[in-house]
Amino acid sequence: MRKLEIILTEEQYQHIIAERSYGNRTNLEEETFGGYELCLHIASPDVIPATLEMKMINTIDLGEVEWKISEY
Repeated sequence: MRKLEIILTEEQYQHIIAERSYGNRTNLEEETFGGYELCLHIASPDVIPATLEMKMINTIDLGEVEWKISEY
């Protein structure tokens, strides 16, 4: 099995948690089902760092992140 690891700063992590909470509350109030999407934008060849974007109610650019694919 392989593992994709994305390393976040504390600020990026808190931003994701806050947006997820807001989106979940909004979905509950409007009685809708929804999820969220994390997009890792990687330049070719595999450049580190990449940029991370979160889409839920809003689209949020979380900035540069470090990432790696490894054995589990």
